[in-house]
Amino acid sequence: MPRCRVYLFTYKRNNLLPRALKSLLDQTFTDWICEVHNDHPEDTFPERYIAQLNDSRLIIKNHLQNLGGIKSFNLAFKNCAEEFASILEDDNWWEPTFLEEMLSILVENPVAKIAWSNMRIWREDDGDRWTDSGETTWRLSANKLFSWPQPNQVLAALHSNGAMVYRTINCQKYAVPDNALLNAVELIRERSFEHPLLFHAKPLANFSITKTTNRTNIPYHWIAVQCLMLASFVKSDKLPGRAFKIALSNHRDKKPSPVTVFFLANLLILKSSSFYKYFNINDWFQITKWLIKHASHIPDMKRYLHSQMPTYKFLLKHTRERFLEIQQPHN
Repeated sequence: MPRCRVYLFTYKRNNLLPRALKSLLDQTFTDWICEVHNDHPEDTFPERYIAQLNDSRLIIKNHLQNLGGIKSFNLAFKNCAEEFASILEDDNWWEPTFLEEMLSILVENPVAKIAWSNMRIWREDDGDRWTDSGETTWRLSANKLFSWPQPNQVLAALHSNGAMVYRTINCQKYAVPDNALLNAVELIRERSFEHPLLFHAKPLANFSITKTTNRTNIPYHWIAVQCLMLASFVKSDKLPGRAFKIALSNHRDKKPSPVTVFFLANLLILKSSSFYKYFNINDWFQITKWLIKHASHIPDMKRYLHSQMPTYKFLLKHTRERFLEIQQPHN
């Protein structure tokens, strides 16, 4: 039985799929099996291309109907016999030692169930050309174990989907609600990850900024999910007021500033009059500017938040588990 199962997800990117597959076939660690999930039922290219490669480790999974990003990714978090698993997206690719090094550091750190590596960032140009930005997703130069909670986890995530390896035991809990926002899937899913999370500083994967994307560009959907992230964090802390105050202080000077998210999260979800005292004059200036331009979107945001109640319940459940986790020693 292979030691690692790879889930490769593809949708309408036949020009990029061969690059992702080549990076998998070039791995120095070879004890893997890969499910290639084609989410475009009418597209026969992935199946034909895999047949051409003639590698028994590659298993084509043609979806009978388009599942979309969330339902597709959730397929990677089902029961499987392999000890480890990883996700490879069709627009990203791995360095040859990715699996070898990631499995090695997980074995060396049994306390961690999730590990991810640094990623080089590439930009797509015209004519299927790519430019190395010279940047990476992280600037850390040493491996690190991250405990819960990190300041950024209030509104964001630490890990990267396309550079992650995880232990498969109990991984079904990592499946997010089917209607969760695809743009925020890493943020939402990370709340279900047992900590500590293990970061490998070496850039072993490549992240591509493509010219087109299947993700939504509706801004108030993103803001609404940020509100859910914040509200679930604050409500799960045993001292909600303190949690709100500290989180606001940590985020106030970020660019762009998310101060309005704190206001909206309290207005629409937390509904605590005592929290408004934590906003300073500059905060209220930013909030007022936002309201002048965007107040008309608040009813739409409320409706979207209502549709995202499964996501909010998921976030509450797992955020509370993370806070309980730090109250007991690791085995």
